[in-house]
Amino acid sequence: MSTRVIKAKKRKIDSECRVFKSSWTLDFFVVEHNEYLLCLICQEKIAVFKEYNIKRHYSTKHADTFDTLTGQVRIDRVNLLKDSINSQQSFFKAVKLSSETATKISFLITEAIAKSGKPLSEGEFVKDCLDIFTSVACPNKKSIVESISLSHQTVARRVDDLSSNIEISLIKRLNACKFYNLALDESTDVSDTAQLTIFVRGVTENFEIIEELLDLCPMKGTTTGQDIFNVVKHVFTKFKLADEKLSGLTTDEALAMTGKHKGFVSLMLKSMTSPVMAYHCIIHQEQLCAKILDMKHVMENVVNTVNFIRSKGLNHRQFQAFLAEIGSDYNDVIYFSQVRWLSRASTLARYWSLLEEIKTFMTIKGKDVSFLDDDQWLNDLAFLVDITKYLADLNLKLQGRKQFVNNLYEHVKALINKLQLFHQQFILKRWYISQHYLQEKVRQ
Repeated sequence: MSTRVIKAKKRKIDSECRVFKSSWTLDFFVVEHNEYLLCLICQEKIAVFKEYNIKRHYSTKHADTFDTLTGQVRIDRVNLLKDSINSQQSFFKAVKLSSETATKISFLITEAIAKSGKPLSEGEFVKDCLDIFTSVACPNKKSIVESISLSHQTVARRVDDLSSNIEISLIKRLNACKFYNLALDESTDVSDTAQLTIFVRGVTENFEIIEELLDLCPMKGTTTGQDIFNVVKHVFTKFKLADEKLSGLTTDEALAMTGKHKGFVSLMLKSMTSPVMAYHCIIHQEQLCAKILDMKHVMENVVNTVNFIRSKGLNHRQFQAFLAEIGSDYNDVIYFSQVRWLSRASTLARYWSLLEEIKTFMTIKGKDVSFLDDDQWLNDLAFLVDITKYLADLNLKLQGRKQFVNNLYEHVKALINKLQLFHQQFILKRWYISQHYLQEKVRQ
């Protein structure tokens, strides 16, 4: 004959629907706090809302001392203990708020430091400045500033945290895209390390445009098409990009990018299962267009003159002092960098503005500047100053976010029409149409 074991049911305190009685506060010095009872005297927690448990706690620990208190004296003692508890809770809440505020400020300052490209140790200087400010303006807030951690180690961790947060957010946004394009550019930094910059533009099914810097990848070794391809495929994995959503690639015309067999674009197109369009960067096309200007005889003289003035400290100081002495509108000439071709426009414009000053200074130094008396050379210089200014303006218009192909076409077409108008005016010898320098110094 089998026997059945009957298990005893466990009591569930919550199911007994016990509630706090206000009379317990005066009788046993307890109050309700965060779903449990709190003894006002010893601040011990009592889990069960049952008079037997409360009375036993009071009788065994506090009755000998507090039973003698009756009437108004007992009421005053209860209120005093309650006020003490409330003040402690307010203190801990304030400490928590202060800590959260300090952490938030630390992150915001770190973000500002990172965006401005300042060294990580700049955080300590910022904290010193905040400390000076609060000491004078709001001494009562000085404790918050002291709790802000801005050491270079902390700032480095904050930067990593911000970077991780941005990366996670970007991955989620890109996963929502139906299609996306990539734009790549490879250049060498000041430490001779090749840096591959990858930009992404995607569109969601709601036609929301996402345009961000996807990654900046240092390339320590070679920078062949295969190397770039390997880096990009790693970025695909890192950001969970779907190959089938890639619709376009934009690069310059470097051999490593567009080589017929081993270029990056060729390798990417071969690895894709869906059609992908390859584009030549329009800004790079403009740079190539600007280089066909046959003005070597002008640029050589300008660059040689600028280098003579700025390459030697004595010449540079004397030239600046000379400009200050005669009350010139400018205090220096501008270096020209072949890599940063846009600097040509500013170099030429400043050179033109200081033409007479440069001529006088170079003559004093015994340098041959006879070309500054050559009308034809000056005409060519004025023309080059004018044209490079327009090309630099166009380049700036082609840069920036939210640029679509119709916007780029409008900017380029506007300059082409303007150049055609200039050409017609030059043929008719109506030179006044120029908006910059030709109208001042043109020589027929």
